[in-house]
Amino acid sequence: MINAKQIDEPIIQLSSQHLCELKQLAKNSEIGRFRFCLHKDHEAAIQEMIICLYGDNYFAPHRHPEGVIESYHMIEGAMDVYTFNDEGSVIGCSALSALSHSSTEENSFFHKVTTPIYHTVVPRTEYVLYHEVLSGPWLPEHTSQVAPFAPDSSDDQAIKKFVENLNAFKK
Repeated sequence: MINAKQIDEPIIQLSSQHLCELKQLAKNSEIGRFRFCLHKDHEAAIQEMIICLYGDNYFAPHRHPEGVIESYHMIEGAMDVYTFNDEGSVIGCSALSALSHSSTEENSFFHKVTTPIYHTVVPRTEYVLYHEVLSGPWLPEHTSQVAPFAPDSSDDQAIKKFVENLNAFKK
């Protein structure tokens, strides 16, 4: 996978030095993100990653099929997780931030999606680092189903408008 580094050791320990490296890799990435994959391969029953987002980032709203569970545990920074109904209307927004981030009591540091619902993340700080766990195996066409209402990742204007609408929902 491009913009990813596999860490396949019997025992994995990550330090703040790894997070600094991850931030630099994300900053230098064409898409402003990079991940350390902590699972052996796409066939693993648990897909576990440390992900860094730098600057503006767009993940197409997507959902996972029944039985696939995804969770985010914040390490640094802040992001919002938006949920949508099947027609594309926003039905919820969860503000997430690392415990060390100057956050309000309303913000959560952990978010888990256990049902097939469309969702996306929007970074709120220059850098966002989080631990993501997803039930495997990773089968791209099956595991992550892009929403029919999602702007195409190559359409910068549509993405900008989409994110502006998300920001308006939060106000």
